[in-house]
Amino acid sequence: MSETTTTSTTSTSASSSTNISPPIQSFSSRRRASTNNSNSTSPTLNVDLINKLASQPVPIIMPPSYKPEAKYEKYVNQLVGKVIMSAALISKTPGPKLKNNLLAQKGILIKFNETIQIVDAIAKGKLHLELISISGTKYAITTVKERSFYGFNTNTNIGGGIILIILDNAILVALFPASVLIGEAVPFIENYVSNTIIT
Repeated sequence: MSETTTTSTTSTSASSSTNISPPIQSFSSRRRASTNNSNSTSPTLNVDLINKLASQPVPIIMPPSYKPEAKYEKYVNQLVGKVIMSAALISKTPGPKLKNNLLAQKGILIKFNETIQIVDAIAKGKLHLELISISGTKYAITTVKERSFYGFNTNTNIGGGIILIILDNAILVALFPASVLIGEAVPFIENYVSNTIIT
């Protein structure tokens, strides 16, 4: 009786041990399963979207210091000071709008028709025969040189004068106050133009 009981207990224990142990997978099997799962969830490329984005131009925003008009603004800003109270650069090839004609200005508000008048009068060689209007103020040209024009403000209550110099790609318009003599203003601006390059 004692031997039979021992055998039954051993058999029951073995059966229980077999039911608890999980099935053992080989390393290669687990790797294949992992690879299959990875392939099934990998994203697909949207070729149409990529082609659409590639065909659209991307705007290039240039920093202020690299904008084309920055060099003109720098040129004018350096000129204006104690001797020259205001200045502007006008394009030698006028366009249909003020922004096409006026490259830069400081301390002055030139109107569209005024830029056209200056460019047209210089092209026809008649600048000294006309009253030049700058912000509504009239100036008379009294001295004409190879590339320069000097004049005075017709409003004697305000005084001051005007200097225009023809540059390579623009016309420089500079105004000086009544407190500055023309004999001081002319050498100052001529020296500035000769030694300063628009870059």
